[in-house]
Amino acid sequence: MPRRYFYLCLLLLVLVGLGVGGYVLYYRGYFSRDAEDGAEIARLAERQVGLPPVGDAAAGWFQWRGPTRDGRAPAGPFRTDWDKTPPRLLWAVSGLGGTARPIGGGYSSPVVVGGRVFLQDYHDGEERVVCLDAVTGKFLWEKSFPADYSGTDRTYATGPRATPAVEGNSLYVVSAAGELLRIDYDDTAARIVWRSDLLREFDAPKPQWGVACSPLIEGPLVIVQPGGTRGSVAALDKNTGDIRWRAGSNPPGYSSPVAATFNGVRTILALTGDALLAVRADDGTVTDSYDWKTRYNGNIATPLVVDDYVFISSAYGQGSALLRVESRNNGPRFVPVYARRGRAFQNHHSSSVFLATGEKDRYLFGFDGQAGSARLKCVNFDTGRDQEGWEADGLGTGSGTLILVDRHLVIQTERGELALVEASPREFRLVARLPRVLSGRNNWSSPALVDGRLYLRDESKLVCYDVRP
Repeated sequence: MPRRYFYLCLLLLVLVGLGVGGYVLYYRGYFSRDAEDGAEIARLAERQVGLPPVGDAAAGWFQWRGPTRDGRAPAGPFRTDWDKTPPRLLWAVSGLGGTARPIGGGYSSPVVVGGRVFLQDYHDGEERVVCLDAVTGKFLWEKSFPADYSGTDRTYATGPRATPAVEGNSLYVVSAAGELLRIDYDDTAARIVWRSDLLREFDAPKPQWGVACSPLIEGPLVIVQPGGTRGSVAALDKNTGDIRWRAGSNPPGYSSPVAATFNGVRTILALTGDALLAVRADDGTVTDSYDWKTRYNGNIATPLVVDDYVFISSAYGQGSALLRVESRNNGPRFVPVYARRGRAFQNHHSSSVFLATGEKDRYLFGFDGQAGSARLKCVNFDTGRDQEGWEADGLGTGSGTLILVDRHLVIQTERGELALVEASPREFRLVARLPRVLSGRNNWSSPALVDGRLYLRDESKLVCYDVRP
């Protein structure tokens, strides 16, 4: 064989090998086998687990995924007969008039506290926090700051991803460019108290789709996920912005931290780009790590804690897993219950909600699959398997975000629809669907509900609907 043909064949073999290897990596979830611990599943089946009450609406919707950070709305007035009496539009804000700029782009969800609604958006190289009257939509104030989106995917460089956290008269804000800011406010104005460049402080790369972790207030600390080699998870003093601890060196994902107490140990659970970390809240010690490598570091959905169990889910062929948190001498450790890979339940950008319908009947409701082709599903929490016979035929395909209001799901679809669905594991029951509530472009923010008023946003407006009886 002439030498040139030998090298040509060798080159072809290398290219084929790279192609097959890339294919396997791309779809590695589909090639991974399910794993489950029968004894752990049996143990869970005998236990009564659930979530604590949400409380009333007095505290408001002050952070990502609501007051308990798990997508449940606080108790308050709520009408469920949308098929007979659809929600009434109270106000819609796009242009603000005067010196204020109109509502801009972003996937940040609205937060509602003390009669005010706060929203992050983006205009011409600056991010902004805007404050409106929650009842009337009247503009109160805005605060802008530079945000450099260079280095992120321009297709999705529409605006901030993270949702602010509010405590007292302070907002804690994470920009898509990687800054954490504390902004203090009153009825007419706001000022920046301190700011921290998370990418520089923690030696973190700028994620392809921007920094997306929503800040978590934990006592005197504000917890974020820079995803840096000098701190994948970090705690800053909420009053001064000083760094109190750094944890891990995992790459950045797009998820947000949650906090829970296991056998008296307050613990931060953070889904990074490649693993779920358990971090002691008082000193930042990583007590355990569960490998969860996803293509593009695309771990986006927020961990869901139910008693001493943690549920995680990711798209891109990954799947979902349930872990039991066991207390040991050096702190909480993960005990795998099951890992459903590949074609199993996959949350993309939207996190699931949990509902217990009986002492041992526990379910998850959420969107399975990537944006554009996802479907709403009901999944058995104890097994990670789809609920047999449950088909969301009346909602169509496409992703969305959802919150749980008692026994109903309020859903904002990526197509701009608003829907009400009974949270019943027996069958899919669509109460009503309202078309064209929002634009049909990437409506990925999450609804907020306080005092019978439902707040939704897209890339150009914020709307408020009356759902009171």
